[in-house]
Amino acid sequence: IFLEAGIHAREWIAPAAATFIINQLLTSEVENIKELAENYTWYVLPHANPDGYVYTHTTNRLWRKTRTPYGSCFGADPNRNWGFHWNEVGASSSACSDTYAGPSAFSEIETLSLSKFIEGLKGKVQLYLSLHAYSQYLLYP
Repeated sequence: IFLEAGIHAREWIAPAAATFIINQLLTSEVENIKELAENYTWYVLPHANPDGYVYTHTTNRLWRKTRTPYGSCFGADPNRNWGFHWNEVGASSSACSDTYAGPSAFSEIETLSLSKFIEGLKGKVQLYLSLHAYSQYLLYP
């Protein structure tokens, strides 16, 4: 099971939730949770966008993108920087937009590194969970 959180920097509750899940997997005495911890290999990335996360604490609380400079604007939306159907519906080509997909797929070190790591787990991951803090949705392809 791969659990990722914090890809959108301003969604502070997502890394906190991932950290809580880690704690539960390591310390819970509840049988169902112990079974999950013992019967699956867990990969947990609580901060998928650490530079953006720090920036929300030091400069702009509502920042959501990475921190790569693109002219006079900064960052790409890491959620829209993946190679699958890159820069299609819901993404922007404007570097100043909150939904900027980046100049190319995997232009951001965060998504490039994560994609390479996941590629190395090919055939091993049965479930990928991405924690966000917007609304109350369970989204799937």
